[in-house]
Amino acid sequence: MRGKWLLFSGFVIALACAAGAISLLRHESRKTAPAKEPAAPPISDLSLPGKIQAQHVVPVGASVTGTIDSFLVEVGQDVSEGQLLAHIASQGLESARDEAARTAQNAQEKVNSIEGRIIAARLEASRSRADANRSRDQLARAEKTHLRQQMLNREGATPRLVYEKAEREFETARTEFNSLDELARQAESRSADLIRDLDAARHALEERNAEMEAATAQSAGADIRSPVNGVLVARKGEPGKLIGPEEAKDLLEIATDLSQLAVTIQPEPSALKRIRPGQDALVFVADLPGAIPASVKEIKGSDVLLAFISPSAVVRPGMTAQVRIKLE
Repeated sequence: MRGKWLLFSGFVIALACAAGAISLLRHESRKTAPAKEPAAPPISDLSLPGKIQAQHVVPVGASVTGTIDSFLVEVGQDVSEGQLLAHIASQGLESARDEAARTAQNAQEKVNSIEGRIIAARLEASRSRADANRSRDQLARAEKTHLRQQMLNREGATPRLVYEKAEREFETARTEFNSLDELARQAESRSADLIRDLDAARHALEERNAEMEAATAQSAGADIRSPVNGVLVARKGEPGKLIGPEEAKDLLEIATDLSQLAVTIQPEPSALKRIRPGQDALVFVADLPGAIPASVKEIKGSDVLLAFISPSAVVRPGMTAQVRIKLE
């Protein structure tokens, strides 16, 4: 019995020691646990990269649809007003232009032919009229002689054979004159008809030339030229690609007034809430000393557009810049 009590007492003592050990370990664990760090203060400024762009951009479209034949200027290159930028191949326009040119050429050849015939007809009419005039003079002389011999014959003062000869010469001269005069009239009539034909042919030529100019102008619309001086900043499509009406509207974009530029950044949502239009910022461009003052122009979705005045022609659209802005 005594042994049982000793065994029970030892068990109780062991439990007490274990409980004490566990309590001690918990106390030590609480003492060695690291203290919770205080929350970090919100950032006061932000630095993000962005791409420089022009504030003033002129879209350049094609007046026709078709296949892009070639681009003659690369993005980033300077362009001048009137410079050829691209060519759009349009089979329909080219066919219409060629047909109009062929028709105009035929009309021109017809005018040239009539003009040549008029020259020949005028020469013929001139010769015929000259022959008729000479014949008229001969007729006048023959008539005068005939009348004189006729009077002398009535008075019996000339032989009848002389009178008859004068009469035959008069009739011959009159017949010859009538014939030559008719030939001259016909030649002059042909010349007049050709002149009327020439007027009609010239009128038709004017119409054909107008059609050709219109077709050429439409075909020239496939040649895209720069309307302004500036820098090509964007273009759509590739050579050999077919473009439709929507793509043709703004196939190219040209930046003008490169002194007024902008840069777009995309802050985190938490920082975006602390940015307002008109807020001041600084823009840093590689290889350009110092900072460029800027201000927030507008906020669209997650994009923040900052405008600035470029201090140097070195700064170009498409370059990367670093933007530093103090958050509110």
